[in-house]
Amino acid sequence: MKKRILLPITALLCLVLLAGCQTLVKKDFDVDTLSKAQKIVVTDAAGNEKAVLTEKADIDAFVDAINVGGWKFAELPEGLTKAGGFTLWQEETITALLGKQEAKANEICTFRIYEDGNYLTIETVLMDFPLSIPESAAAYLRSLAA
Repeated sequence: MKKRILLPITALLCLVLLAGCQTLVKKDFDVDTLSKAQKIVVTDAAGNEKAVLTEKADIDAFVDAINVGGWKFAELPEGLTKAGGFTLWQEETITALLGKQEAKANEICTFRIYEDGNYLTIETVLMDFPLSIPESAAAYLRSLAA
């Protein structure tokens, strides 16, 4: 029951923090929350795994390159072709109250990048959020997924 409640809350928190919506997070948007992801799985357009980023330095480089501060909510044009995806994972927190348990990795959200234009969709359990992103971030994400 806890997982059913915590997963949507975590996904929603991820979206609020990643979207950079000025009305929700003001100007003090903290990109460090994205770097708390412990694994990023990179897939191509067909869904084949291309790479897995697990090193902190690689995840930090990913966060710096995608320029989250420049993302804006946008409507996706029709006919976009998917170029790849980036699934963010984080291990759940184990507390002493739960006894001896093994930490499981949970999927936080998936970024879906498109070949046409500078668009990205954040996919969560609850809903998808289409965004317009800077050209440099789109080029970087397409190069990883290629």
